[in-house]
Amino acid sequence: MVNINDFKKRIKGMLSQDYQLEFLGDNLEEIAHLLSDTKAEKIYQWVQDIVALNIRPIVVGSSKTYKEWKTHQLLTFRYPFSIENTEYRILFVKVKNSVYIEFHLGDHKYYDKVRKDLDLKKSNY
Repeated sequence: MVNINDFKKRIKGMLSQDYQLEFLGDNLEEIAHLLSDTKAEKIYQWVQDIVALNIRPIVVGSSKTYKEWKTHQLLTFRYPFSIENTEYRILFVKVKNSVYIEFHLGDHKYYDKVRKDLDLKKSNY
């Protein structure tokens, strides 16, 4: 079981930025609480690999607006995992050459909603 505050703090600690990272998801706290220490460590390593530029992002060529950015200005990183036969996804969103803005954690229904908002639903990756 992972404490949600420790989970967020550890991820924020990997980023060197002044911009406040948002943690989003319909059941974010409940899902984080279900994480084993091993699964949490894999997520932390994945975030560290993103920060170290070792993972390629999903890039969209759309000019659709998402919050205050165009989606072509965003880089999105996807991490799938399962807990007790339930599939979950993390989408970590960064502005190109700038700050990380969102960390989404949710089930497939939530994931599809965020993909649509980010204009990723129709893209191939």
